Amino acid sequence: MISLETAISILQDKIRGRVPTETIPVREAAGRILAADQKSKVNLPPFDKSAMDGYAILEDDPSETYRVVGVVSAGEPGIDKLEPGTTVKVMTGAPVPPGVGKVVMIEQAVEKDGYVQFEKPSASRHICKKAEDIAVGDTIVKAGARVGPLEISNLTGCGISTVEVSKPVRAAVIATGDELVDSPSDLGPGKIMNTNGPLLCELTRRWGLDVTLSEVLPDDPPKLTKAIQNALTRADIVLVSGGVSVGDFDYVPDAIRQCGLEIHISRVATKPGKPLTFATGEKGILFGLPGNPVAVYVTFHVYVLRAVGLLTGWTYEPKVFKIRLAKERRQKPGDRLAFVPSRITAEGLAEPVVYHGSAHINAVMGADGFLMIPAGIERLPAGAELKMMTFEEWSR
Repeated sequence: MISLETAISILQDKIRGRVPTETIPVREAAGRILAADQKSKVNLPPFDKSAMDGYAILEDDPSETYRVVGVVSAGEPGIDKLEPGTTVKVMTGAPVPPGVGKVVMIEQAVEKDGYVQFEKPSASRHICKKAEDIAVGDTIVKAGARVGPLEISNLTGCGISTVEVSKPVRAAVIATGDELVDSPSDLGPGKIMNTNGPLLCELTRRWGLDVTLSEVLPDDPPKLTKAIQNALTRADIVLVSGGVSVGDFDYVPDAIRQCGLEIHISRVATKPGKPLTFATGEKGILFGLPGNPVAVYVTFHVYVLRAVGLLTGWTYEPKVFKIRLAKERRQKPGDRLAFVPSRITAEGLAEPVVYHGSAHINAVMGADGFLMIPAGIERLPAGAELKMMTFEEWSR
């Protein structure tokens, strides 16, 4: 077995540098990863404008009464010049003339017969200065950012209509096992529902991947090899769940080799996630994930999303932070780093949820993340400090 850190290092070394891109309209870029820094093409605001409905007056104009020379609403070009003792009535967002130092709110003004006086005007200027938010050439969104509603709004506002983004990663999902069925009507002795296929399909879609293939296969070497060969022609990443350990019916490693891929990782010192296969070749990238759903969930976030990031120029890291244990924990000491589904209490402490092993996917729904318990530990006192890993879904 190799360590988690070594496995991640191998993955990064084998995938780095593969980032195909394309240019698309900004409004179609939601969920995509920017391939280059995006710089503003306009100033924001593009001109000095009023922040309130009110009267614009020149800087240091000492007049007590002002002649109203016009009214300007948002969207109009405004007037070119004001003279001392004159004012222009401006609406919110309207341009103010050059030299204006202040806009007095309508609520602080009395207008009559074309003239206006101000009653206790505030000291605030109520003017949004040209380029005070963004100037031409300012970087709006950096390369590697995932485009969401806020990014689309900002890019559009800054005059950017098209962006260079990484191409979507295509994923093929293959669940293996003679025991798997897709319909409750097919359940019988020794049979279970195929949960890994739907889990992987939804996880990949949630993170912006295109699912190009999804199928369930029996433990049949020729069928498995043919299916992987087909998947490699239709996807950038092939995800195979089950059949990657060392049992009599674990045929995936041999099928991977027959498809011309080189296996770089086969066992990692984590629980769950020990039988983790990672292979690459000219035809593509393949992950052989464990057969139990909690292990699939963990390894997808720890390894597959990192690979997706490397393929798109996006940096993905699960969130890891230190937290203290709510109660004493006793366990059989193991030889692997353990990911234990846990919740965070109202007091900010970590408390493992009821968990029966890596087939118990229901336990994950009641957890906030996974405590990372190092190998060889038999007893942890209440208050012990541990690391916790959470997998935050992109939801913007």
